[in-house]
Parts: sequence; structure tokens; C-alpha cells
Amino acid sequence: MINMKRLIKRFWLGEIALWRSYWLVGELLNALFILAIFNFEIYLFGNNQVSSSLLFLNFSNFSLLSKLILIIWTVFITVGIWRAAENYKGTIIWIVATFLFLSYRIFTLRLIFFG
Repeated sequence: MINMKRLIKRFWLGEIALWRSYWLVGELLNALFILAIFNFEIYLFGNNQVSSSLLFLNFSNFSLLSKLILIIWTVFITVGIWRAAENYKGTIIWIVATFLFLSYRIFTLRLIFFG
């Protein structure tokens, strides 16, 4: 448990390598988290409107609790990846590409409420 806390803290501070932060947390873990939220909506809240929109990832039918969890999660991974990009010592193109992608990710959060 202590190692997990340390790992989360290191991710938040951007001390994890950019490629690990982006691909493992930002893409792989994020996809699993979103699928878990969809299941949470379907099985816990019985929200059948969500199951029909799975292919299009329409978050506007989510409950308020799921929307808040998704926003907090998105901000958490965005900050961790952003800080990892700031600490990156390689070519600037990867830093700029990461910043652009993360900016787009935050911009699309508005679709949660106005989908």
C-alpha cells in the first residue's frame, strides 16, 4: 500500500517517465477506468441509456456522481502527464504534442455536461 501511495505521488509530481505516464496511465489505465465508470453506471444506477451509447462514449447521460468522478480522474491524469512532459529531457516535439493532446482532453470535458 505504501508503494502505491508513493507511485501515485510520483505520478502526480511528474517524476514518472513521459512515455509511461502517457501510454500506461493516460491511455491504458484511462480506458480501463472509463469502462469501469460505464459498468458502474449500468449496474449500480441501472442507467440503460448509457449502454446504448457505449460505442460513441456519450457521457451526458451519466449520473452526477459519475461525472464528478470522471472530471476528478481526468484532471488527475492530465496534471500528472503534463508535469511529466515538463520534466522530459528529450525532443521538444513530444512535449508540444503531449501539451496539445492534454489541452484537447481538458477542452472535451465540456461534453460531459453539454453532450
